[in-house]
Amino acid sequence: MSGLRVKKRYYPVLIIVLLVVAYWLFANTLIKSVLESQLSESYGAEVNIGSFDHSLYPTTFTLENVQLTDATTPARNQVVVGKAYGDVALMPLLSDQVIVNKLSVLDVQFNQPRSTPGAVYRQPTQSLTFDEMKQKAKDAVPTVDELLARSPLKTTAAVEQAQQAYSTYSEDLKANYKALPDKSRIAFYKSEIEALKNTDYKDPQTLLSAKEKLESLKAEITSDRTRIREFTDKAGDARTALSNSLKALKNAPQQDYQFIKNVIAGDDAAMQQVTQMVFGDKAAEYTQYLMSAVEIVLPLIQGDTQPAEEAPADLPYILVKDAEVSVKWQDESIGSVWKNITNMHDVAGDATTFTISAAGALLKQFESSGQFRIDDGVVEAFQQWSLSGINLADIPMVKSEKLSAALQQALMSATGSMSVKDNQLSGGSDIDLAGLAMEAAGTNKLTTAIANALKQLSSLDLQMALSGTLSDPGFSIKSDLDNKLAQAALTELTASQQDKLDEAMNKLNSKISALQSDTQTELVSVESMLKAAQGDSSELEGLLKTQLNSVIDKQKDKLLDKLKSKFGQ
Repeated sequence: MSGLRVKKRYYPVLIIVLLVVAYWLFANTLIKSVLESQLSESYGAEVNIGSFDHSLYPTTFTLENVQLTDATTPARNQVVVGKAYGDVALMPLLSDQVIVNKLSVLDVQFNQPRSTPGAVYRQPTQSLTFDEMKQKAKDAVPTVDELLARSPLKTTAAVEQAQQAYSTYSEDLKANYKALPDKSRIAFYKSEIEALKNTDYKDPQTLLSAKEKLESLKAEITSDRTRIREFTDKAGDARTALSNSLKALKNAPQQDYQFIKNVIAGDDAAMQQVTQMVFGDKAAEYTQYLMSAVEIVLPLIQGDTQPAEEAPADLPYILVKDAEVSVKWQDESIGSVWKNITNMHDVAGDATTFTISAAGALLKQFESSGQFRIDDGVVEAFQQWSLSGINLADIPMVKSEKLSAALQQALMSATGSMSVKDNQLSGGSDIDLAGLAMEAAGTNKLTTAIANALKQLSSLDLQMALSGTLSDPGFSIKSDLDNKLAQAALTELTASQQDKLDEAMNKLNSKISALQSDTQTELVSVESMLKAAQGDSSELEGLLKTQLNSVIDKQKDKLLDKLKSKFGQ
């Protein structure tokens, strides 16, 4: 019995030993699994950790070969971390808080292949590629009729405007013109005034009667003149409207012809983006490297958009007080220093800040700095960068069935900045390529013209604009090269494309031919009515000014002479 009691006394010790052994054997594996799950959920794509190790006293951790799947290309990793280690405050862990006093991240690399494609949990919406834009445009206009039906044609708008002007003025103006005093009415006024002028007024009563008749005629003439002026004002408006409509009808088909020419040639917007086609992918890749500091860290600490549970007021969920990150890029090391990395800036107080710098054979001078905050799930961030003296060589730029281009050599410099406000990305970068040498080849007239222009370049200034969000950034790039190459492209239409253009032009002209003729006829009619009405108005004005004033004055002088003679004056 006593031996049995001794054995029972060792049971707690045995259990503790077993727990310690289990922890020693399986803790790293369990923690590694939990970390992979949580990081994958926050990042939106599969995160793999090659190995994980930790110690309790002091509390440290080490991760090796951390792979973050590229959500847009699951067969590649967006980021690979060679090694990460840090020391963690132990007590906050018991309160669901991660406080890292010092973090070191080494041998970070971008765009590395994966052994197997990674899982994607939140697929970002990608913008159309150049080829997709061209294909979309091609599918959208399979025939000239569909192209005319789908395009915002100026010819259609001009026809509608002309029809509106025609219907507004055509019948009403003619009816108003017929209601105006005609030539016989004006002749009547002339004869009446002539009769008054030639009458011999021998007594005051006859003179008063004549004056009353003149006043009555004056009122009628004034009324008719007012009606004519109202008509000439309306006819003037009609002439202006019809003239503008006729001009629009004349110009619209040619403007639409140019628009359709652009589309048939390969999508107007796409043809204006030759720089984007040739240099866009690489410029976006390099710019994304520059932005990766914010672009990668934010999703990991922000997680999804669902609100997290409230953290204790004194400390946030995640806080990395100090961090050093070393990025490996083309056999050179880029160092960065971070402070106050947290997912709850309203609790921590200060924004997360970082500085990045490098100087070597490739990156002769590279400096970048920035900061970001997350408040109530809304991201605000800013970053600026400057780099110069970067030698580029033997870089493939575009490889397609019809066009291939490669950058043989160039010396690159760039300055830029980006900001995030209300989770929306904006900013841009000026990229200067000096000592530029390009190799390019095309397989048709259009792409050969582009290739020849590229091979003649010795320098190029590029302007990149940023848009979208951090999870789905948009990159657009332009240069003076666009207009030149687009113009060359538009002159290289094939015979079949020219047939389509001729067909489109004929259809456009048929839309306006009848209405153009009617509008021209109506305009001539309005001009004729307006000229006649203006002539009548001038005649009435002349009658009012000359005849009505002189008649009374002449008779008044005769009467005064008679009165003077009677009084002996």
